[in-house]
Amino acid sequence: MLEQRAGREFAFEFIERIETLDSVDAILAETRRAGGHMGYSTFALGALPPPGTSDMSAFFVSGWPEFWAELYVGEGLAAVDPTVQHAYRHIHPTTISELRIRHREEKDKIRMLDITRTSGWPEGLAVPIHTALGYRAMVTFAGQTEEMPRRYRVALRMMAIYLHERLREIMAPELAATSAGPGNLSAGEIECVKWLLAGKSDWEIGEILGIAEATAHWRIEQAKKKFGVKTRAQLTALAVYRGILQP
Repeated sequence: MLEQRAGREFAFEFIERIETLDSVDAILAETRRAGGHMGYSTFALGALPPPGTSDMSAFFVSGWPEFWAELYVGEGLAAVDPTVQHAYRHIHPTTISELRIRHREEKDKIRMLDITRTSGWPEGLAVPIHTALGYRAMVTFAGQTEEMPRRYRVALRMMAIYLHERLREIMAPELAATSAGPGNLSAGEIECVKWLLAGKSDWEIGEILGIAEATAHWRIEQAKKKFGVKTRAQLTALAVYRGILQP
């Protein structure tokens, strides 16, 4: 009981801190710090579009290392990710170890979980978020510990709910600006991002599309600005997540 109380008190401290922060970067840094205290410094959160559709009001915020974003997109792991499938069907959190037991006969899902393990995250927690209006989202934490103590599971669930709400509150103007279309990307920008997803360089994209290398670079940088991301891996991951591109 004392251990559970300690976990909850730690979560309350995190919640109070992010309520005072006004930038996405500051909140992500605090989430990484707080999660790291428990051994779960890797995280991601975002809205889940209805199955088979692309909900352009969705948002996605990543605390993944860049190599994982590239691997997740390059391997097409979103299609077999059991955490995502769990979040569509359930309202209660689940751990990676629980998913491994539940899907032990499904090779594609076990392969996904094996990749997660070899990437350095044998355990984690997926927290679905549902509302009465049909909105669905998920927050995930992952870490290097083999087992998740109950006190951390409770704390991470509390942190996930408030983290999601705080980021949506801060990002509301940006979400409204991007809800009218596919990230407001031009046709040329979408073409460049498509070939970027295929692993092509600016020069190669220019050759394929018959444009200058500098033009290809400029279009990709514009797409990054419109999506509010800093890296190309984040750009391609978000484009796939929103349904603009298919892996």
